[in-house]
Amino acid sequence: MKPVLDDNALGWARRGVWAVCIAVYLIVFVGGVLAGGDELLTVGRAIGTTLTAAVLGKLAVGLLERASLPEVEEKGPSDEQPGPVGSLVGLIASTNVAQQEDTASPA
Repeated sequence: MKPVLDDNALGWARRGVWAVCIAVYLIVFVGGVLAGGDELLTVGRAIGTTLTAAVLGKLAVGLLERASLPEVEEKGPSDEQPGPVGSLVGLIASTNVAQQEDTASPA
């Protein structure tokens, strides 16, 4: 099994969680202050929503860290193999194709 995201992508995901947490805090705090709410209550709401966003983000990054894909080796025709690749020329000699019979009767 190989991981879906490498370390660099996971680092960017963690930075994204931090950015979302900062944005949530600023939006809730500034919105509460501009709405005329009590500062202490506004700070409490901002901290609560920021912690909720942080926990959800941490869960999401944790799931991304554990996500993996099975390693599949697909072997198809390559340029190194002799013969035409993807051509219909070799189908007559194939065992999967019915033998062509001469339908013309001698007269």
